[in-house]
Amino acid sequence: MHQQNKPLDKGRVACIAEKYQQGNTTKNRYATLGRATKWPSNNQGGSESVEIELDTMPINHQGPLKLYIFWDSENQQNQEQSQGYAPQQYQGQYEQQPPPQQYSPQQPAPQQQYGRQRQ
Repeated sequence: MHQQNKPLDKGRVACIAEKYQQGNTTKNRYATLGRATKWPSNNQGGSESVEIELDTMPINHQGPLKLYIFWDSENQQNQEQSQGYAPQQYQGQYEQQPPPQQYSPQQPAPQQQYGRQRQ
């Protein structure tokens, strides 16, 4: 159907897997369920379409499942805006770390989630 067209954007489809507190705010941790592709309209003046491919579904989920699409173009814009904040003198220390994942969540995951001891 869209073979002759080039996609307008690509992204990941996710759902909220967990809510957690960070300070006074509640944040979400997202689980990736699949991919999304935004295609241009086949006819002039028509609306673009979004194709969703799900690779997995959450288990034991009850009720409606709300899906979120994180577009690659939005992630690139956010990364471009945040560049320049890292101090230049520290850049050499981080060269050995693996590059960030292409589809990282927009909210940071809480640290020390696992390995806590009960008191």
